[in-house]
Amino acid sequence: MVAMTISSTPPDPEIWATIDRRLRTGDEDRWLSSRYAEPDARNDLIALYAFCWELARVRLIVTEPTLAAIRFQWWRDALAELEEGRPPRAHDVVSVVAVMLDRSALTTADLVSIIDGYEAAFEQNDRALEPEAVIARYASSIVAPSVDLGSDVENLALEFAAARRGDAVASPAPITPLPSSVLPSLAHLRLRKLYARGAAPRPLSKRLSVFRAVLSGKV
Repeated sequence: MVAMTISSTPPDPEIWATIDRRLRTGDEDRWLSSRYAEPDARNDLIALYAFCWELARVRLIVTEPTLAAIRFQWWRDALAELEEGRPPRAHDVVSVVAVMLDRSALTTADLVSIIDGYEAAFEQNDRALEPEAVIARYASSIVAPSVDLGSDVENLALEFAAARRGDAVASPAPITPLPSSVLPSLAHLRLRKLYARGAAPRPLSKRLSVFRAVLSGKV
C-alpha cells in the first residue's frame, strides 16, 4: 500500500467526476458494473479502470514501438515515485490511483504487472495478451478483498474480452453464479453473451444485461 504524503492532497471531487465521465466514454462496460459499488469502492474501481484505459489506448495513439515504450515507462516511473512516497505527478489519473492504492490492498507492483501485460500485447501485436484476467482479479479485490474467485472468473474475463474484440470463442462458458459482493466489479462479464452475437450491443441492452447480472448474481 502507498501512504499519501504530507504534501499530497486528495483529488478534488471534480477530478473524480471528470475521470468517471471519461471512463464512461472509453470503457462503458466496466463503468456500468462500477455503478453498483459503494461510493469509495466505486471511486477505487474508477481509478483502476482509468489507469487501465490509459494503457489500453496506447495502441490507438502510437504505432512506433519506441514511442509506446516511452509511454509505458512513464507510468512505471509515476508508480515508482508513489512507492517512494513522493507526491503524485500532475496527472489526474495518477492522483486518483494514489488514493486507490492508499485505500485498497493493491500495490504498485500489482499495477506494474498490468503495464507489463499491455506492453507485451503491444509489442507482439496480440490483444489476447492484454491482462484482462488480472484486471478482473484486482477489481474484485477492491470490492471484496476476502473473496477468492479462482480461475473460473479469469476464464470468464478472457472470454468477455475476446467477444468484445470480435474474436470467436471456441467453447463459451455457461452463465456462472458469483458472490453478490463481487458483482460491482464483474457484472459486465455477462455482456460476453451480447458481444458473441456479432453486432454491437445497444446501450439499453447492455444496461439491462448488467442489471440482470447484479439481480441474479450470474454472469
